[in-house]
Amino acid sequence: MNKIIFSALLASSMVGCATTDPAQLPVNSADIVPSTFTYLELKSGKDELWMRARNYIATVYGDSKSVLRVEDKAEGVLVGKGLVSWKMLPSSLSPICHSEYQIRFVAKNQKARLQLELLEGTPVASKCSAWTLPSGYGYEQVEAEFKVISQGLENALGGTGKIDSMSDF
Repeated sequence: MNKIIFSALLASSMVGCATTDPAQLPVNSADIVPSTFTYLELKSGKDELWMRARNYIATVYGDSKSVLRVEDKAEGVLVGKGLVSWKMLPSSLSPICHSEYQIRFVAKNQKARLQLELLEGTPVASKCSAWTLPSGYGYEQVEAEFKVISQGLENALGGTGKIDSMSDF
């Protein structure tokens, strides 16, 4: 009888040790919203903006052909998938996990829009196969990376990026 009571007390005390920190739990798919970035008052036409975006993607991802699924210059559209890294916890021992995201880019004359949307699932490259979505801490890293990508694209669209257009050669 004492063993049963001791086991019950031990189990109830361990429940208090379980984390309730939302940063350490997976985010809900309902809480994930696409990150949309709009670039206005650009000084180039649709075709030039599309070319700059494609060149930026090729530079950042190493190969636009492996990332982009749709390249429609006439419509000013680029669609593809990327891979983003994140850690579950701030600890240096936390594994590096990966998630895929959808890339949608549309260019118009003097304006453009980028949408990056985290996709549910576990890509082959991820060491966190049980996590189909990042932890709260990981999702913050994903959102920060999306902002970095957007800032780089904005620079490229404005002609201040490293690679502007192949027509400059």
